[in-house]
Amino acid sequence: MILGSSSSSRRAASAALLALAALVIIPANAPAAPDPLGCTQVPELGRWQDAGTPDAGLADTRITVHRGAAQLAPENTVPAYEYAIAYDVDMIEIDVQQTLDHRYVVFHDWDIESRTGQPGKIPLMTYAEVKAINVVQKGSGLVGRWKGSAYDPSYMPDLEEILALASQHGVGINFDLKESVYDTADVALLAAQYPGVIEKSIFQPYVPARAEQILAAVPDAKIMLNPQFSTPPGALYVAGAEYDWFGSDLPWYPAEAIVAIHDACALVQPNVYSDNKATEAADLQAALDRGVDGAMVNNPDVAADVLDQPVPTSIVVDGSTACLLGHHDLGLPGKPLDIDGTALTTAKGGCVPLPTEWTSITFAGDGSALASSLSTQSEPI
Repeated sequence: MILGSSSSSRRAASAALLALAALVIIPANAPAAPDPLGCTQVPELGRWQDAGTPDAGLADTRITVHRGAAQLAPENTVPAYEYAIAYDVDMIEIDVQQTLDHRYVVFHDWDIESRTGQPGKIPLMTYAEVKAINVVQKGSGLVGRWKGSAYDPSYMPDLEEILALASQHGVGINFDLKESVYDTADVALLAAQYPGVIEKSIFQPYVPARAEQILAAVPDAKIMLNPQFSTPPGALYVAGAEYDWFGSDLPWYPAEAIVAIHDACALVQPNVYSDNKATEAADLQAALDRGVDGAMVNNPDVAADVLDQPVPTSIVVDGSTACLLGHHDLGLPGKPLDIDGTALTTAKGGCVPLPTEWTSITFAGDGSALASSLSTQSEPI
């Protein structure tokens, strides 16, 4: 089945309700949760035990990029989010932290030392103190790879920067509200000041009371439940009357669980992100085969390839630089350009240095981005 939109008027259920819901016996003719936007699903209880042919999720699969395109730029930084948006994703996921003086910044850990080498805890630091920290000073793996790169130094964006970016480019935000955020209503009210953001976004409050704060301030906000364990389909159905989206890890969502969530007129967006592109591609396809409505990924290029939705590209020249641009004229780094037979890989901003004299620049295209070329003898194609 293909679902209609989920209700924006849901309230977050308590953990106790979820526990009790596992024991609830729902009559076979029970109506679906009423939905003012038109979803009229009737529960198919037999399919909660054996889904048979999996549901069809949303035709327009909603892709969210986890902390921005963190294989292309430092996670939770403006360039990482711009690179994600360049692939025409639906949402960007941000980790929201609250400072001592009640400002909001975007960074995963409230204790910054393990990622920056600098001592400090964001909820005990002022906004000015936090903003002065170079976030690529220390780390290992993907976190540490940026030290000494073109992205060193990089700084935490404040929430307003990311809200403005999302509003400008028409994308939503998946708000991962971290432990330091005690005023979740204020975050929602701030987001509501930026045109188009609330309508396309999801809040992850984790605690039901925080969800109630958000909805009291912004009734149209959409709330996501993140189960941390395998949950019986009956419990998910009951929770679906309170939550708009269900997230967390893919193993918690067999086809039967997805059917129950859909029967409650809610939607499913599991995490399939991985630092290994092949693994992420396989997990995303597996999720789609189960009938999910979206997915959270690390690699927007992988998602574009799996969904067969390569973005249009263009090549622009500015003085001694050539840049490959994707959606919204934002750069695409890590792509091969051929400049008069010389192969170069695009770097920061999707750009490469350009020789003083050149004739043609070509991007051959790949599964995530369409081909484009530019010649001194012709218009861009």
